[in-house]
Amino acid sequence: MKNNKVYLPADALSRHDDFDILFEDGTPLYHVRGDWSSERGKVRFIGRMGGENCVIKPDAQTLSYYIQLERHEHALRTFRLFDHYYLEGRLWQIRGSLTTCPLDFVNEKTGRKEVHVSRRLFRGMGDAYEVRVTDVAKLRIAAAAVVALAKKEEWRGKSEGEKSPEGSRLARLREWALGGRGKTYEELLATDPAYAQQEAARLARLGEAR
Repeated sequence: MKNNKVYLPADALSRHDDFDILFEDGTPLYHVRGDWSSERGKVRFIGRMGGENCVIKPDAQTLSYYIQLERHEHALRTFRLFDHYYLEGRLWQIRGSLTTCPLDFVNEKTGRKEVHVSRRLFRGMGDAYEVRVTDVAKLRIAAAAVVALAKKEEWRGKSEGEKSPEGSRLARLREWALGGRGKTYEELLATDPAYAQQEAARLARLGEAR
C-alpha cells in the first residue's frame, strides 16, 4: 500500500526541538513545532502547504492529552505510563511503550491491529519510528498519537491507574470523568508492586540494548 507509513526521529522529543514527519520517499507529511520547555506546552503540526491542521494540548492536570485533528478531537489517556494507553475517538488500545518497540494500536471493538509502530534506521534521519497503518485515512491521527505518546513518556507524565479492566466502555468513561488528578510515575511504582516489577524488567532490557 502506497503512503501508508511515515517516519519521525526516535530522539525528537528528548532533543526538545522541532522536527519533520516524512513519507518513505522523503516528502513531508508534517513539520512539528512545539513549546518543548514543559509538559504543558502545545505541539503543532504544520502541513505541506504551511497551514496548521493538528494540535496536541495536555489538559489542566497534564493527565490526558487532547489531539485536535482538523474538526475532530481525540483524547490520549494514560492508564499506566510505559505500559497501557487508550485513544478515545479511535477506540485504540495501546499496550507497551515506544521505548520497547514494536507496539500495536488495536481497535477494541474489532480486535484488529490498525497501527504498527517499529524502530528502524531511515535515510537522512538515523534512528526513527516507523508508523504504519492499515488504512491511509488513519495515518495522520496515528502519527499524532505517536508524538503524543513520545511526549508523555519523555516527561514521565501522570497515569490514571488501571480501572475496571473487564468493565464496559461506558463504565470506564464514567470512572475517567469522576477520576482524580492521576498518579505520578513515582506514585505508581510505590503503590503497584506488579507495575514496579514490570518496570524493573523494562529498564533492564533497555540497559541491555544500550
